[in-house]
Amino acid sequence: MMKSIAGTFFRGLTGLLPIALTLWLAFWVITTTEELLRKLFVYILPDNFYLPGLGIAFALLLIFATGLLMQMFVFKKLWDWFEAWLERVPLVKTVYQSVNDFFGFFSSNVSDSASKVACVDLGNGAQVVGFITDESLDAFADVGQDRVAIYLPMSYQVGGYTVLVSKADVEILDIPVEQAMRFVLTAGIRRQRPAD
Repeated sequence: MMKSIAGTFFRGLTGLLPIALTLWLAFWVITTTEELLRKLFVYILPDNFYLPGLGIAFALLLIFATGLLMQMFVFKKLWDWFEAWLERVPLVKTVYQSVNDFFGFFSSNVSDSASKVACVDLGNGAQVVGFITDESLDAFADVGQDRVAIYLPMSYQVGGYTVLVSKADVEILDIPVEQAMRFVLTAGIRRQRPAD
């Protein structure tokens, strides 16, 4: 009886918790963005022009305008100058480059090799899924030309390892990066969906 009650409770918990966390995260992002950009909006325009939701609209407009400006030659040169300046500030340089590289990994601007999903042979029948980030390893010429750099993310957190492995131990998988990343970040746990 207790086992049945506990099972029912955990079924309910696993059903509600992902929805609750997703809604909470969306609410947090929206309210934080609204609050931060509301102050900027009110600073530019009088307070009586502000309506709830204008902070989010302003954020979306700002992101879209930045995307448009990034296509202009002059703005791109100014952006490159600003990035070069950021990369000279000791602590900021490390954080900015790491975040920029991480988000760049998922953008459409990455090289073809970075979009390859790989399975690395660890020996004794064990394999791990990773993502090829560099096939040439120019920076590590001493390591050898027969190696590739593979990023191995850890489950349930932003982090992982970059390993340099022999090309002979790597098998390229024909699956999308997003699908492989979802598999790795959730530790391969696949929730069974109820049949319709």
